[in-house]
Order: sequence, then C-alpha cells, then structure tokens
Amino acid sequence: MTLVGFDQIGEEGEMQRATRDILYFETGPDNEPTLRVSPGEEFEVETQLNPGPWLDDHPEKAILQQKLRGGNPSSGCIYVEGAMSEHVLSVHIGEIDLDPVGFTNYWGSTGAMPGWMGLSGVGAQQKVVQIRDGKIIWSDTLELPVAPMLGVVGVAPASTRWSNIWAGQWGGNMDIQEVTSGATVHIPIFVPGALLHIGDMHAIQGDGEICGAGGIEAGGRVKISCELSSKPKNMTWPRITNETHIITTAQAKPAEDAFRLALVEMILWLEEEYGFTRGEAYLLLGQVLEARCTQFVNPTFTYVCKVNRKYLPQIS
Repeated sequence: MTLVGFDQIGEEGEMQRATRDILYFETGPDNEPTLRVSPGEEFEVETQLNPGPWLDDHPEKAILQQKLRGGNPSSGCIYVEGAMSEHVLSVHIGEIDLDPVGFTNYWGSTGAMPGWMGLSGVGAQQKVVQIRDGKIIWSDTLELPVAPMLGVVGVAPASTRWSNIWAGQWGGNMDIQEVTSGATVHIPIFVPGALLHIGDMHAIQGDGEICGAGGIEAGGRVKISCELSSKPKNMTWPRITNETHIITTAQAKPAEDAFRLALVEMILWLEEEYGFTRGEAYLLLGQVLEARCTQFVNPTFTYVCKVNRKYLPQIS
C-alpha cells in the first residue's frame, strides 16, 4: 500500500507520529495507511478534538469546519507490519497528554432519552472548558480531576466500512474509560496490517456518556505500541487488560444484549485461558463479576464485564 502524507523514514531514533494532518471519519479496509509501525515500536498519535462549540470563536473556524466533516476523527490509519487475520493486535496505551481546551455538548435528545419521545425537557446544552494542571475547570467553584481515555481504538473490518460513531467486533468507538494509560486493548485482526484507527480522546467521561458529545471531548497526544499474538480460538470481541482486571466488551442494542455478549466472551476467556469449566466460570462470575454500560448513546451500546485478577489463577 502507498503511504499518504507521511515521510516514513525519519532520523535514527526519532519516534514516529500519526498526526492530525489526515483524518479518517470512517474505518474500512480501503483506508490508505498514513503510518507504518513495527511490533514493539513505540509511536505517538496526535488526536483531533471533535467539532463542537469550541469552534465558534476560532480564527480558523471555516477551514476547520470543512476539515472536520464528521465525528470521532481518527488520526490517519496505522499499518502494523506482519499483522494478519490469524493474529490479535494488542494495543498498549501509554502516557496521554491533553490539550488545554475541551468541551461537552448535548443536543437535547440522545439514546439515553429516546428520540421518539422528543426533546428530553433538559434542552440543548453545551460547555467549553479549560484543562490545566491535571484539572478540568468546570466553573469558578468546581474543578474535576482529569481521567483521560481513548474513545476510538479499532482495526479495519474485513469487507465493510463504518462511520467512526460505530463500534463492533473490530473495536472502534467503544467509549470505555478503562482504555487509558497502562491498559492494553486486544482486538482480532481482519485485514493484513490490521489498519489501526485511534481518536476520540476524552479528558473524563461518566458511565453512559449521556451527553452524546462526551465526556469532556479533548485532543492531545498518546504514546502507543503494538504486539501481535495468535488469536484465541473462542475470541470474538475486543478484550482489555490492565494491572488489576481482565475485561470483555461488546456492543449491541438493546443494552442487555451487549451485556450478554460481553458475559459470554468472559466465560469463554476463563475457560480457554484460565482453566475453568464453563459451569465453574459462570458460578464464579455470579459472585465477583463487575459490569456496567459505559455508553448508551451511540448506534449500539457498550457493556463491559470485569474480573479482578486476584480471583484468577496465575498463568505464564
């Protein structure tokens, strides 16, 4: 594939970067890569702030409005050398550095308030905030501690093309708060090179993402590295690991279907990699499972199921 808008050969030792110069608003197998990385190589992704009320007084408003033609832009498309469909792509999330401006926006109706009921009664709301010193300046009397995360981490599906507001078995717009520094997102690969897409950074997000536009939508920089491994036999949906938990996720509508899919994925994971029978796994989850809906406003809803590592046997 031909690289688009990127000088692949940099100075020796210089970290490669996926920039905001070329943005993709859809994820698909025909997206031209803008960056090539090797497994184990650390690189940086510079994410683009979503369009919103921060543009109103921007000196380059017209140019940016034309460039930001959709939601959740990914910073190009990243080709991972050696990635094939029999692999899982493990995306390690490193340090996140937020830009100083963010926003949240509610149009008056979202999936949290069904559209057929009309406006929610709350009315359209928006807020632009400053981000500094690890805090979100909500008002003169209220500051929120930042909890940065990546809303979009996904690979290209095999033969379909999806707007970046969607999520599915390829990852995408999952909007999971655990996708943050120190976590690893594991995604089945469908096309050569995986074609990794990253974007939709938030400075913080509450469960449900009920405003629709965030969370506090933000831009910034995140350090990333990737690894390849053989795909587990029963892995269908993305999985997440961090120091304390193993996490499954699924996206569906209604929300209870997303929960059921994430629960099944966890049972199969415990069976295949941790030595539980399905019955034992089910009974254990009845005692220690942590689960919640992280976003309730996209075309499909996201559920996560979590198990604390202290309940699991140690595996090499």
